[in-house]
Amino acid sequence: MHERVKVFTFVSGHGETVVEPKHEEHINQWLSSIKGRVVNVSQSESVRPGTGHHVTVCVWYVPEE
Repeated sequence: MHERVKVFTFVSGHGETVVEPKHEEHINQWLSSIKGRVVNVSQSESVRPGTGHHVTVCVWYVPEE
C-alpha cells in the first residue's frame, strides 16, 4: 500500500476569521511541499461545547517514488 494520509485538525472561534482562515494557508503550504498525487480529501465538522467549531481535514496521497 503506497497511500499515505495527512490529518489537519483545527478549532475555530479562537481568533480565526471565516475569510482567509490561517488553517487554509497551513494546508496549502503542506500541499506545496509534498511530491506526489492527491487521491482523496475528506472533511468533518462538529461543535465542541466550550471550545468552538472543530474541523478535521484528511488528505490521502500517493508519494512520488
